[in-house]
Amino acid sequence: MVALLEQRKFRFILNARFPILFIDEYQDTNINFANSLLQHFISPETGPLIGLFGDSWQKIYGDGSGLIEDKKLKYIGKEANFRSAKSIVDVLNKIRPNLPQSVKDVEAIGTVTVYHSNDWVGTRRGGSHWKGDLPIENAHVFLERLRQRLSNEGWDFSTDQTKILMLTHTVLAAEQNYSKIASTFPYNDLFIKKEDPHISFLVDTVEPMCTAFQSGYYGAMFSVIGTGFDYIRTIEDKKAWARDMRSLIKLRETGTIGEVLDLLKTTHRPRLPDTVQSTEAKLVETSPEDIKESQKLSQVSKLREIPYKEITALSLFVNNHTPFSTNHGVKGAEFENVLVVLGRGWNQYNWNQFFDWFPDKYPRDKADSYERNRNLFYVACSRPKKRLALLITQELSEKSLDTLSSWFGAENVISFAPDK
Repeated sequence: MVALLEQRKFRFILNARFPILFIDEYQDTNINFANSLLQHFISPETGPLIGLFGDSWQKIYGDGSGLIEDKKLKYIGKEANFRSAKSIVDVLNKIRPNLPQSVKDVEAIGTVTVYHSNDWVGTRRGGSHWKGDLPIENAHVFLERLRQRLSNEGWDFSTDQTKILMLTHTVLAAEQNYSKIASTFPYNDLFIKKEDPHISFLVDTVEPMCTAFQSGYYGAMFSVIGTGFDYIRTIEDKKAWARDMRSLIKLRETGTIGEVLDLLKTTHRPRLPDTVQSTEAKLVETSPEDIKESQKLSQVSKLREIPYKEITALSLFVNNHTPFSTNHGVKGAEFENVLVVLGRGWNQYNWNQFFDWFPDKYPRDKADSYERNRNLFYVACSRPKKRLALLITQELSEKSLDTLSSWFGAENVISFAPDK
């Protein structure tokens, strides 16, 4: 598109066909495309009327333009928050005083609370990605105990009411028991977006089939398979289906992914897709040494050794049947309650450092890092309607605690040490 916009004739056709152009979430526009719009349309005032809708503080993706400025652009402030209760909006206004927001209902009840782990006694994690964070087992205990506490205070942790936001898919996988699957693949999209054929088949076919069978929804079970399959024609067919599905469901609980696949090779209920069948056949035909040399075969070989229960856990997450999500995954969404877990795990984010640097006291060469942390924190804190809680598993400095107290109120910044 950037290359096309260099052509005068293309710009003429575009302007004639689309005299008005609105761009939603403009801050996520590819930076090269944004610069092209500025150069060819906005600055010379020769193109369509362009409206940019969004918020530069909500730029959380790497190739986004962020703030787009030009003297020919007229700023129109929103200055209202129709989502969140006053207690949450007050926090947002303290974080961002140059963009004060008013609330829709000043009487709406809401809560904001920060729980930190500074009083935990033990050895914290090291390394550039994890330095200062709780060990993974202790972080899990902190989260579980906090969920119990919040539930007692009236939080509803059903998936349609509450989101628990975490920084990385590695942390989410550990919390939801599919860590071995996550460590098998070099890219998250292979299992989160089901780009791997094995994952796609197991999550989109095997799991919904088993769920439908267990619920007695046999029509739904067959609709998952689709057309071109031998359905039930006799009472013997029905018995065979019931027998094989019960075997499959039992093996899902006790067996490995490979054992489930081997069962399906025998029963054909459901049949393996051609891509999966082909890879499985190559595994059998290939020597162990050659499997190690092939990234694809080595990956599938490792996947087969993983307990199948991890597929069930992964399926619940990717199909939005759990309250968990990444911070990046909920941009633009809203929820009744939001619990944000702030820890390490990604060297692009360091919350203690961000709190220390606020407001704008970062080193000259760290502006990008400061903005990246600030934007993701702001996006996460602006998702809830009624209740916002932060669980910070990273050790914090006194300066960071002071920053949090100035935003949330000292009475709402609580030391939380469930192991004591």
